[in-house]
Amino acid sequence: MGNCTSKPQTSSKPQTSNKPPMKAVTSSNDSASRTRVMAEREYHNVESSTYVLPKDDREKDRLHEPEFTTQLFGKDINVLDVGCGPATWLMDLATEYPDSNFYGVDIADTFPQAIHPRNLHFQVANALEPLPFNFKFDFIQVRLFTLALRESEWVVAFRNIYNALNPGGIFQVIETCPLMNTNDPDMIKIRTSMAQLLRKKQQNPDMASQLGKVLEQENFKVVHKETLELPLGHGTPADIAAGDVSKGVLLGMAPFMAAQMNIDVEEYKILVNKAGANMGPAKTSVTLWGYLGQRPSDI
Repeated sequence: MGNCTSKPQTSSKPQTSNKPPMKAVTSSNDSASRTRVMAEREYHNVESSTYVLPKDDREKDRLHEPEFTTQLFGKDINVLDVGCGPATWLMDLATEYPDSNFYGVDIADTFPQAIHPRNLHFQVANALEPLPFNFKFDFIQVRLFTLALRESEWVVAFRNIYNALNPGGIFQVIETCPLMNTNDPDMIKIRTSMAQLLRKKQQNPDMASQLGKVLEQENFKVVHKETLELPLGHGTPADIAAGDVSKGVLLGMAPFMAAQMNIDVEEYKILVNKAGANMGPAKTSVTLWGYLGQRPSDI
């Protein structure tokens, strides 16, 4: 879920899957020092980070919403989710594939601390530093990093992931453009301000559409690319849920967006809720990109 200054720690691959579950590893820094409260929400307190979404329980609930993903791996492999958040994806897969080993890393210990499958392991780690494992993975996933990485940092993160993959291993990337497609004037105003905010933070809101080039630059072979237009709030349960998730993103950015728009936080929330209620009639949507990159087999 982005970059931080936590020191990487080394993990060893378990020899068997019936060992006691690995305990989550937390940063050596006091967790309170890595948290700041703004507009009644908890945010990362890492000076070098550009991440603008919260890290509290409400954000965990949002991240537990339905995911856009493709499962292309079999059993008996090592799987890593970089920026795993509350680890919904990993929890499901670790349960479904008990003979494989699953790992999640994130800049904050928002993943399950006690109750999780025995073949699922977590630790705090930095996507912009070499990943802290002394073995390689068969499948690695990154998703929804657009609000986490500066434009120049994608190359660094992808290079670290390439180095953590086995030859022939698969890297799945799922990203969205956070700027919604809409004809609602309030949402257009929000979208314009968000684009300005992200550019100010040296982030590229259109990065999702350009990640194929980054993959190729870092020596991945792009074996699959897919684009999906996701309706928001159009009436079906899935559309309504997707709209709620997207509105949650906008509300999570309230302190930063309100400052960008030169309004107070409550006024910004009212604007978001008004625009959110009009997502269906305004035919609002977001665009998702999915990529599968493969590390070439050694010759």
